[in-house]
Amino acid sequence: MTQNVQPRSHGCLWGCLAIIVLLFLPVLLAGGYGTWFLWQGFRHDPVLRTVSELVRRDGLAHQVLGDDVQVVGMYGNAFSYVPGMGSHSDYAVRLEGSRSEGTLEVEAETRRGHVDVTTMILTTPDGGRYDLLRNTILTPGAGATSI
Repeated sequence: MTQNVQPRSHGCLWGCLAIIVLLFLPVLLAGGYGTWFLWQGFRHDPVLRTVSELVRRDGLAHQVLGDDVQVVGMYGNAFSYVPGMGSHSDYAVRLEGSRSEGTLEVEAETRRGHVDVTTMILTTPDGGRYDLLRNTILTPGAGATSI
C-alpha cells in the first residue's frame, strides 16, 4: 500500500517575505545611497570638490583650523534643479585641520558646468563664525583673539 505524501510547501512564508522585502526595498535603497553619499560620494560632487579646493587655499581657514584643512564629512545638503537654469545647492560639511575642526555652510549655484560658490560660513566649536569668501570674522569666539 502506497501513500501519497504531500511535499511540504512554504508558499505562505515566501510570499510574506517577498511582500516585506518589496515594502522595505525603497527604504533600504535610499538609506544605502544616503550612507554611501555621506561617506564617499560627496568627494566626487563638483560643488564639494570646488569648496575643498577653495578651503585648502584659504588663509583665514588655515589661521582658524590649522594646516592640512580637509573636508571629512557632511551633515546635510539640499539640492534644487530647474531645467535650463541650473541648480542650487546648500551643504553643511565638516572640516578638520591640524589645530581644530569646524562646520562649513556652503551655498552654490551650478550653471552649464560652472560652479559659483555664493556663501562659505565657517563655524568653530568655540562659537567663532568666519565668512571665508569675504575673509571676515562674523562672531568672535574664544579662539578668535589669537588670529
